[in-house]
Amino acid sequence: MDWMSDFMPSLSLIMIIVVSGFIPFTAVSFFINYIPKKEKEFIKSIKEMGINTSRTVRDSYSISSYIIPVLFAFLIFGGFITAFTLAGNGADLTDNVFLSGPFFGENNKAVINQSFFVLAWAFLGGFAYSAYNIIRRLRGLDLSPSVYYSAGIRIILASAVALVLSFLLGSETTPNEIISFKAGLAAISLLAGMFPQRILSYLILRYQEFVSSESVTDKSLSLYNIEGISIYHKERLEEIGIDNAQNLATASLTQLIAETPYDARQLLDWIGQAKLICYVKDDIHRLRAIGIRSVFDLLKGNKNKVVLREIADAVGLDTPILEVVHNQIKDDEGILALYNFQGNKNSPKIDAQVTKEIAAMDFSKRIDIADEAKG
Repeated sequence: MDWMSDFMPSLSLIMIIVVSGFIPFTAVSFFINYIPKKEKEFIKSIKEMGINTSRTVRDSYSISSYIIPVLFAFLIFGGFITAFTLAGNGADLTDNVFLSGPFFGENNKAVINQSFFVLAWAFLGGFAYSAYNIIRRLRGLDLSPSVYYSAGIRIILASAVALVLSFLLGSETTPNEIISFKAGLAAISLLAGMFPQRILSYLILRYQEFVSSESVTDKSLSLYNIEGISIYHKERLEEIGIDNAQNLATASLTQLIAETPYDARQLLDWIGQAKLICYVKDDIHRLRAIGIRSVFDLLKGNKNKVVLREIADAVGLDTPILEVVHNQIKDDEGILALYNFQGNKNSPKIDAQVTKEIAAMDFSKRIDIADEAKG
């Protein structure tokens, strides 16, 4: 066993390097291998739609914007894994407010050891989920700085909710129950690391009398009212400040193309739906029943008053209201521009021409988007 004792310090050092080094390694890999690919896709989209813009992918993914988020995640991951490996090598855990919680001052070694055990498994769950998410976002050309902030905050939140839950559950000391209790505690801690918000929701429900149940959010403007948006899409859009349909309706198309992994066609469809939702709110479901999903559908076919009256009668809307909405959409230059962009994006002829031009470009160097778009 002496050889194992001699090997443990080296193993601990390797674990610290691997876990904490994972963060900067992925950031460097993203800039070297994936930024050029994302820039190529961005240029292809804006050229297909005929957009002139000076925005570049590197405006949203500059190296300077990653320094603080990467450092933050690096310190969180490195600090936690260092604490666990040092304790695992024989460091004596003493009574403190974090590990003892409400039992602070009693110097209860069982509570202290259980808390440390919970923290370790919560960190393992948080690291596994964050590593999976970072790699998935890396391969999807969508590794934004906020991902590293989320990874660090997930570890902190997971540790807090796992500890609080362990204090609520207490501890079992009876021989017949101790094994199943500790096994269950490990599973709960691991899940808290992977899904801290769900454990937090459980705690909120348990103590809901202390939490206001009132909500000021207009449910009709929820992103879930947009067809095609899932919980993952919603969370991704929230990362860039888009919390509801009104935010999405007024968002910059070029910014969304540059900062999200979604295709321009998909983004145009979502924005078109969001704009119509802002006009008609809960009545959107009635219009969808006859195939009108977005503001672009109201523009198609040059609908006159007779057609609008027939549509209103079919879905049970007031005719004047639908006419007002149609006139506002028709007179909105921003919507008309998006409508034209959608037409250009869906044109096979333009797509083939742009694909040929993009293939001839050299992406080993930074490309001036403005010059390329004008060309």
